[in-house]
This record gives sequence, C-alpha cells and structure tokens, in this order.
Amino acid sequence: MLEKDWASPEDFGTLFQYFWYRDFPIDEIAVGARRVDWTIHIGIVVRNIADLFGFVTRFERGGRKDAVLRSRDGDEIAVEWEWGGIWGNELEKLKNHKAWREDKGHIKYAVFVTYTHTPYIGKVYSRVQEKWEGALYPLLLILIDVEKSKKFSSGKEFRNIQMSLFNKGQREGLRSAPAFPWFVPGTRWTGKARSN
Repeated sequence: MLEKDWASPEDFGTLFQYFWYRDFPIDEIAVGARRVDWTIHIGIVVRNIADLFGFVTRFERGGRKDAVLRSRDGDEIAVEWEWGGIWGNELEKLKNHKAWREDKGHIKYAVFVTYTHTPYIGKVYSRVQEKWEGALYPLLLILIDVEKSKKFSSGKEFRNIQMSLFNKGQREGLRSAPAFPWFVPGTRWTGKARSN
C-alpha cells in the first residue's frame, strides 16, 4: 500500500516542470517542432515521472487514456494530454476512469495537460471546474498558455505553464512558470540561449 503523501499532485507538478525543460524539442534557433513532437515530449515526461515515483506507465490504457501510472496495488494516476484544449472528451475520460483493480476503488488523482490562448485562461478554469464537479478524486490541470506566432512552425508561442488542482468544487493554483526553458533565470538553458 502506498503512503498517503507518496506521488502527490504537487510532486507530479514539480517533476513535470523540470522534465518539461529537459530535452525540450526546440530552442530559440531551431523552432520547427510540430504537434507530434510535443505529444512525444509529454509522453516521455510522463514516463520519467512514473519512473521516479516507482510506477509503471501504460500508454493508451483504461478506456484509451493517454497514460495510466500503475503501482503494484493498481492504477494510481490517469493522464491525458491534448493539443486542442479542453473542449474534447478528455475530462470525461479522466473523471470516469475505472481502476484496473476493482478492489482498489479509484485512482489517487488525474492529470490533464493542455494548451489555451492566454486570454482564455479564465474560461478554461471555469469549464474545468464545471466538468470536474462531483469527481471522486482531484484533477491536476497543467495548462500551457500560448499566443499566435509565425515564429514557430506550430503557430503557437508558449508563454507560461499554469498548474492548478481541482478538488471538491475548488481550484487551487499550485504554480506558474515560464514555458520556455531559456526564460528560467539562472539555469543552464538560459546560458545556452544567450551564447547562441
């Protein structure tokens, strides 16, 4: 049985931020990453987090979730990531996840990683709050806000990573950080960007 505080949503958020920066698929010069590159990048980030938690990652499992992080006791965390925002069925899939071992009950929490244009952050929070109402477990929303840009082949320039926990009808902001590693002061990525 896992300890109550093991692999908390806060732990997931912290590790996600650090792994997001590591092996980032673009830099200030090579800006050609496309949607598939970001999908693979997030999959690798999720697998790395599971590894540090001592879990196994199962991709495209449990009713076609993008990933399920599983301990020896069963499903612990269900994860979805979606390039197109919150308007699909990903929140419903996460909210209705059926644990692999029925005797386990339900998962610890779900994680949804998605993108939105910066002016719509408030609308995203309202929509998630509405859709997550009545859920049996918390949702960690990792929201990358973007602005339109011709500089990047994706047409999106990332601004910030916003992390919030939705639980029992409440939203708690956990952290906000620059989405591009070269904007994180004092890191090796900042040095790389300036030396190029």
